[in-house]
Amino acid sequence: MRVFAFVFLLIQSGLFAQTVGKSDTAQIPRLTFKVNSGVLLLPVKQAVAFASDIRLAPRWSVDLGAGMFFHSSLFAGTEGESYEGLRTRAGLKYHTASVGSSIFFVGLEGKYQNIRNSTIKQVFRQGQQYVELLSLERKVRTGGIALRTGWQHYLGKRKRILIEQFVGLGVDYHRVDLPLPPDAELVADEGRILTFELPAGRSRRASVLLGLHIGFVLW
Repeated sequence: MRVFAFVFLLIQSGLFAQTVGKSDTAQIPRLTFKVNSGVLLLPVKQAVAFASDIRLAPRWSVDLGAGMFFHSSLFAGTEGESYEGLRTRAGLKYHTASVGSSIFFVGLEGKYQNIRNSTIKQVFRQGQQYVELLSLERKVRTGGIALRTGWQHYLGKRKRILIEQFVGLGVDYHRVDLPLPPDAELVADEGRILTFELPAGRSRRASVLLGLHIGFVLW
């Protein structure tokens, strides 16, 4: 967190420095519609995600988004497995500076995800007397909060095409439910050094934001 705070402040100090001697003529849109293209291409958790910016004041806007997960090659790579669920997010932005057709912002973002992961696991049965392949349903609920910074570029003759890039760092709180039969015990994944699968129960992990929105100015 200390490293991120330093980078975050460094970026913002540079942005404020660029505005010295410039008039604040940029006007943030009243309403936008955009698509998060990054999550659609990410094979770990593929999703569709839509969002809108709604202006609250000359420098302030709220950013609301919703979508759904529909596949994961990592967590549902076998026939009979699936990875689906809801993803929502909401954020507050303060637009700090404008340079040409670009407007920079800092903000705070919260998110909530509710995922159903049908998965096939190896489990011990009856006191580890034998191993069985069992179809299970993991339920993964995640809430998180993050600081972020980014910039919005406006393109086209009327500056109606929007490209938004952002980065950030935060913390996610997870709750994973994995119901097993009373006599079942998961077989450990021996030989795997690194796993991205969250353990059953409650956990907390750092999260990194890196995204690209493409959209339009509606108003």
